[in-house]
Amino acid sequence: MTRSALPIDHAEHALLLMSRLHRWAATSVQANQLGGELSLRQLTVLYAIRQGVSSPGILARRLLVTPAVITGLLDRLERQGYVRREAEPDDRRRLRMVPTEAGLAVSLRVRQALTRELAAQFASASPAELKELGRALNLVERALGALEQRTPSPPDGGPEDEEVRSTQRKRVPPTSGGQKKRHNPRRTP
Repeated sequence: MTRSALPIDHAEHALLLMSRLHRWAATSVQANQLGGELSLRQLTVLYAIRQGVSSPGILARRLLVTPAVITGLLDRLERQGYVRREAEPDDRRRLRMVPTEAGLAVSLRVRQALTRELAAQFASASPAELKELGRALNLVERALGALEQRTPSPPDGGPEDEEVRSTQRKRVPPTSGGQKKRHNPRRTP
């Protein structure tokens, strides 16, 4: 194998492993009922909110679903007491999603259970292997960060898309405008 083929082989291997890791995590959550009555999608939404994604529009784009699907998920999570809607401090017309104590607890419980299972598999590795794994994970993280920065905004674009690419910001700055009201000559004021 030539040196120039190594990055391609490693990239394919990383994509395969990430897919397997995701599938294992989803299967483990379901099989062990780690999320209680919550569906995988509800847990994914809850996790994203816990990570600071508070806009329903960003949640919809991140999960690749319609805003209506997100609204339904958020409504159920709110009814079950896992999230609440709050007005943005700088713009009370905009709402943000905030996890409740129950939402934080279930999200943390799932994360800790998955982490424990994966850590148990790493426990048999030598200190040198663990150090190598740490360096490899740092490389993957840097690569993903660079890819996220280069990823173009979806066609509907806007300031919320920047939050998807930059997890360092906590909230989306308010935008002016919105939808203009259409004039309807048949309607009286």
